[in-house]
Amino acid sequence: MHLLFFVLLLLVITPFFVLAMIGYIFKLWVFNIPKGISGTAYEPLMGRMLMHEAGTRPDEAAVRLAPHLPAMNRPIAAGVGWLGLASRWSGYGGAVFDFPGKRPSTMSAMVAHRSDFFDRLLAEATDPDGEHPVRQVVILGAGWDTRLYDSLEEGGVGDDNVRFFEVDMPPTSEAKRTALARAGISSDHVTFVETDFNQKSWFQAVTEQGFDPTLPTFILWEGVTMYVGDEAVEATLRQVAQLASGSRIAFDFVSRELMRTEPPFVWLGRDAKYGLMFYRERFIYGISTRAPARGRGQVDGVVTSQGLELAEYEPLGDDRAGKVPFGGLALAVRRS
Repeated sequence: MHLLFFVLLLLVITPFFVLAMIGYIFKLWVFNIPKGISGTAYEPLMGRMLMHEAGTRPDEAAVRLAPHLPAMNRPIAAGVGWLGLASRWSGYGGAVFDFPGKRPSTMSAMVAHRSDFFDRLLAEATDPDGEHPVRQVVILGAGWDTRLYDSLEEGGVGDDNVRFFEVDMPPTSEAKRTALARAGISSDHVTFVETDFNQKSWFQAVTEQGFDPTLPTFILWEGVTMYVGDEAVEATLRQVAQLASGSRIAFDFVSRELMRTEPPFVWLGRDAKYGLMFYRERFIYGISTRAPARGRGQVDGVVTSQGLELAEYEPLGDDRAGKVPFGGLALAVRRS
């Protein structure tokens, strides 16, 4: 019954949603991608907007920010929001609306699973009464992430005890600052740092903006590793290993088999490849998730080879016997 009601609501809003998506594609190709602004950054943003409107994961900042981004406007953002509202009104909780989602997760539930993992780790890291509170937070490849504007209340731990840095390519960082200002979202507590991960060290860039490597730091690296080379990933992990004791980095990755369109991801890998071509992007880094490298094995080796310890790992997808996850989530820690 819930599904039927959802479908009926969907039929009502479909014409508006289609027009909104046409506008989104036009703005993406004309005003976004040619300027070097990340196109894939919109997908997790839209996923979190859907969950917000469905009432499963609050993210008011994402909803307020979206209409002011280069590839969006109020009608386009409303089109995405209508889908979430249709889920809430109908009571239908599909994978893209559900939070934190079922385990093992699916491709449809990836944004929810990823968000749940990183939300929790950020909250734990910035909890002053936690086991290992940090003094700095760095979001590498921040894109349209809004955690620093929703999760942490102004005047709390984020303002007085923890410094926040968002690192991204210059065009994306500039577009975000402009959108935040137009949306009336305060960003005074955030230091924006511009750099290209494949050309300049993020560590050098943040240090020039006041980052202190002697303080324990939490680094959030979501949805980035698959778009940078092996050297950039290894250099980042190696740099975290040189930070203060208790520093940690949380990141996600895609399966190397998916990236290379190898079994069992021949078709899924091709779909991902052609989907990324829409944004003029491609996967260039992955970690094997196929036996015998399945589970913590392969990612543990990647992390420990750079001087860190793998503290947590969750597969994206099913890693039970005979199954191969399409990616993974990891937390690596710098021990004393």
